[in-house]
Amino acid sequence: MAGPGRREEYAAATRQAIIDAAVARFATDGFAGTSVDAIALDARVTKGGVYHHFRDKAAFIAVQEALLERLAERVADLPMGWELVHAGIDEYLAACCEDVNRRIALEDGPAALGWSRWRQLEERFFLGTASALLEGLRADGLIAVDDVPLTARVLLGALAEAGLAVSDASDREAERARASALVMQFLHGLQPMR
Repeated sequence: MAGPGRREEYAAATRQAIIDAAVARFATDGFAGTSVDAIALDARVTKGGVYHHFRDKAAFIAVQEALLERLAERVADLPMGWELVHAGIDEYLAACCEDVNRRIALEDGPAALGWSRWRQLEERFFLGTASALLEGLRADGLIAVDDVPLTARVLLGALAEAGLAVSDASDREAERARASALVMQFLHGLQPMR
């Protein structure tokens, strides 16, 4: 079976150049401060090319995919347990300190996408991961929860708020440590009663 043709390869490379340019601009100037002309200039395509390839919220999706991959890499070699949980939370909060994630995923994303669409995308990328994490902790007897789907949603809400607190802080590293400890305290509160 033949691979993609030259046209498909060019289209994929063009789309990636537009996404990269959009992510860089959004991180620097925000959604509202970024024009299609600026993205086109940075990607070295026409304005029409941007509209042709950039019908969806590709920059937001690209940032979320990269973050999910980053989290998976960070915890890949860790066994299920508190060390894995702490590493994942710490890596997520570290990403919240970075302008690309802070600006696109936390600040401008909800406004540009609308609350409902933003929430759907957040759940699409992270609800399954949070649910699998909680199921693993429950299977190992580390937490006692009856309603994993609801607990996963609450955990995502706590992480989103912790991420916003970290991204808004004047001393992001200090706030990151405090937020990480607080989310871990929340999760440790789900341990079975002894």
